[in-house]
Amino acid sequence: MFGSETLKHSDGHLNKNLTQTAIAFGRIDQRLRHHPLLPAILFRERLEAARACAAVDGHLIDLWRLAAELEGLRVVPLGSDVFERGSSVDAAHAAFAQYQWLVKPDEAQRNAIESALGWLSEHSKASGPLLGAATAFHAWVEAGHARAPMRAALIRHWRRTDILHFPLPLVGARAFIADAPWEPSEWIPCFLNCLNDEITAVENRTRKLERSWRHARLQSGAQRSTSRADKVIDILAAYPLISATRLSDELGLSLKAAYIYLERFLSNGLIVEVTHRTARRLFALKELEPLREIVRPPKRPLPGRKRGRPKKSESQETTPPEEDVDIRPPGPVPTFAPINYEELERAIENAERIIRRYRAD
Repeated sequence: MFGSETLKHSDGHLNKNLTQTAIAFGRIDQRLRHHPLLPAILFRERLEAARACAAVDGHLIDLWRLAAELEGLRVVPLGSDVFERGSSVDAAHAAFAQYQWLVKPDEAQRNAIESALGWLSEHSKASGPLLGAATAFHAWVEAGHARAPMRAALIRHWRRTDILHFPLPLVGARAFIADAPWEPSEWIPCFLNCLNDEITAVENRTRKLERSWRHARLQSGAQRSTSRADKVIDILAAYPLISATRLSDELGLSLKAAYIYLERFLSNGLIVEVTHRTARRLFALKELEPLREIVRPPKRPLPGRKRGRPKKSESQETTPPEEDVDIRPPGPVPTFAPINYEELERAIENAERIIRRYRAD
């Protein structure tokens, strides 16, 4: 356990990093505590946290590919050979495992998280919630424990200590990159700085989402007093992906009315449809447009083709022979001496005489 004696040997950047990180936590908590887009923000940040944690372990995955996998959408295959596709599957599996730890842990994972929370509580008594989290994380890893339970415990720790009032996944993933220092006096300021950087990134992504939301509201057009267009935009912003059925349930609209709103916003370029389908479609704000490029369109029959498997003669493509093609061999044609069959004929004749003699006896 790292106490005050260890921290006395830390460099002069510790107090500065601790102060900056504490201010950043207060700033992001004040901004997002009652934010109307908080569900969408948390959805995006959980993806970012899972992707960053997997990347530290060497598993690189595109954010939108991970989102499509988590939403159960069929994605476009990645890579041109078995090795590349296998690597993408391994990366998706690693990122999904990190996401499960952070968002939906199973019973065994919850027990490990509770153990990590005990470490956090013990260190926070002497060092405070932020500095205590850093020293506890270092001691946890130094004792041979995995990082994933402590990362999930941090999300609960920020709420238990009233640093945050919502489960924002701030876990300092980059503090465990290959060239990061490991001495407590160097690693603890590094971890605090990583938390500060994560908060700055959250603020930047939030501003981008807010611009997309405000633009959609402004461009939704002049509406009657009974119009629900603004509410539809708000729901689309709050839920990362939503269907017409879910939209009608949330706002008490008929399914037909929900589709009218969605089709109008789609034609105006305010939202995108990410599933490439005509049924069971999912919609999102323009901010999630990259997700559409990741999702694989469903297989559709060729225009004019009848039902059933095509005939073999129809399915095979025939290519006409090319004109003026020189099919002569590149070199001179080899010549061989004629074969002499006389010895073979004499051998056959001798064999026939022996057979006739054998039959006569």
